Amino acid sequence: MAADQSLYTLALLLGLSAPAQAVHLDVEIWGGGNAMQAGFCRTPGAVGCDLGQLVAGLNLPPNTLPIEGATGKMVFLSDFRDFSGGPNKTPNPGFQAVQNMLNPAELVRYRAIGKLRYWSSAAGAWADAPGNVRIKLAGGIDPATVITDYNQCGGQLFCFAPGSGQESFTFFTGSGIGGKAEMIVDAANNQGSLHTHLNFFLESAIGVAGGPVGAYLVELQVTSNQRSQASNPFYVLFNAGLSAADYSAALLDLVDTLPPPPPPQLLPKANAGADRVIRLNSSVGLNGSASSDPQPGPSPLSYAWQQTQGPAVTLVGAATATPSFLPLKTGNYTFKLTVSDGANPGYDEVTFSVPALGDIDLDGDIDRIDIALILAAASKSPQATANDVRDLDGNGTINVQDGKLAQARCTLRLCYPTRR
Repeated sequence: MAADQSLYTLALLLGLSAPAQAVHLDVEIWGGGNAMQAGFCRTPGAVGCDLGQLVAGLNLPPNTLPIEGATGKMVFLSDFRDFSGGPNKTPNPGFQAVQNMLNPAELVRYRAIGKLRYWSSAAGAWADAPGNVRIKLAGGIDPATVITDYNQCGGQLFCFAPGSGQESFTFFTGSGIGGKAEMIVDAANNQGSLHTHLNFFLESAIGVAGGPVGAYLVELQVTSNQRSQASNPFYVLFNAGLSAADYSAALLDLVDTLPPPPPPQLLPKANAGADRVIRLNSSVGLNGSASSDPQPGPSPLSYAWQQTQGPAVTLVGAATATPSFLPLKTGNYTFKLTVSDGANPGYDEVTFSVPALGDIDLDGDIDRIDIALILAAASKSPQATANDVRDLDGNGTINVQDGKLAQARCTLRLCYPTRR
């Protein structure tokens, strides 16, 4: 491609003074296994592939292609002033596949998606297009009007059904897609190549040519009758009367857009319960049922308990929310709870203090103070809770007998004031 022709293209796409019918930047398409692909020109010298010159004149950062920063979608460039017949029409970009990139007779379609977006130099930001403007895409073939039976079509690849002469259109608007969202672009020839241009029109909501000065962005995919997966979506960025600087600013606004931050990951919350003082030689139940998973899945919450401190014990039901163990020695018993939702874990710990039998005030000895605490409970609230250290005999009631047991285990002379 000659250098003067490339500069001619650049001037046109950037809104500079240039005659109609300029060289353009096409969407190259090809088949990759069971999926359609669409991208910038991969084939040197192909028509409509002057990407290097375009990028050089768009003020893009070094080694940067016209790709939206937030999504990674490619942005193809066009201008509403490069079509003969008026300033609001363009056949660009076209669709092309070089030899052997498609199967012979493969039918290629476009699929319109998303909303029409609009950028004005006054606002300096992208927004949904106003309701009084749309882009009409014409020239596609309505699949409903086509017969693809080779025999019925007299040896042709496809033919039109009787009475199907009505032309169909696709409309890109700020509220979504109207008309026919998916239409046939063309069919690959016997060498598996294709090169077709459709027509884009900028117009009012009632079809009057023209619209506000600015940049317009539409979104498309390509599909095939021989492949089940559509191409990745891509954008077409149209210049509608902007200066070169403003059109470049509209593009850079897309390119420089940072991806949205990922949503905060809500991890499972383990809750091993509150630390407690428990009675020696009594079965103790752990309880992690208050654990939760604020962002459930992919699996139900699982539980795993592990002893991390204290005399070794056998933990019964360690893979459940409510295991148990039997402390046979005094000391501090600490257990770590790990909960998992199949993707992320959560952790918590709980400690059980096991004093000597009769050491009610946890000072390391048994004396008259401990006995007094037992007798006070016996007179006020004799009903014992599970693992209550004041219920020395473990019968569920705090009474004088528990005081006598504590006195018998006394470690200080204070339990016996008359003892010498």
